[in-house]
Amino acid sequence: MSLPMLSLVVQVLCWFVVLVVFMSIIEHQVHSRLMHKKPLHFPFRNLAARQRIFTSHAVEHHRQYRKSFHDEPVPRGEDRGIRLNLWEGVLESLPGSLVLVCFSTTAAIMFPMVVCLHHWLWNQIHLEMHKPAGRAFAKWAAFKIVARHHFLHHRYPDKNFNVAFPVGDYIFGTVARPTDADWQAMRAEGIA
Repeated sequence: MSLPMLSLVVQVLCWFVVLVVFMSIIEHQVHSRLMHKKPLHFPFRNLAARQRIFTSHAVEHHRQYRKSFHDEPVPRGEDRGIRLNLWEGVLESLPGSLVLVCFSTTAAIMFPMVVCLHHWLWNQIHLEMHKPAGRAFAKWAAFKIVARHHFLHHRYPDKNFNVAFPVGDYIFGTVARPTDADWQAMRAEGIA
């Protein structure tokens, strides 16, 4: 491999790691600040879309999955509340890419791809947690780690905001520590 090619590969790998951490921070902040906090300040207090974000997640989603971490699989289309839209993710990534282009064209191009990867992984993981369908990865240790992380979020809604890349929770100090009762409940769910 030539030196310029090796340099490009290293650059892409480094940017990939940085962008995954960046995406984890974004996921953490959106989840903790938009989805778990009531809109209190003008102009967001009376904005219907902002109210809907809070209500559909903090009230409805948490009410449903606090009692039972999972239920029966549902047909595609009926799972809107527990899926992220890939196309919305691409659109939402564009402002970030505009900022990143000031530092690196490579990073600016990669960011929408990392957002799509995040959303795709998030959808697979989150659906398998709440609507188990026996996906092949459900038995993997990595899945069980993120499933326990998310399970604890439903027990402690002010903790464990990340689903796909749980780095943000460690950065912001919002990692829940499981109690003996939590471990027992996670064993009953088959994730411990």
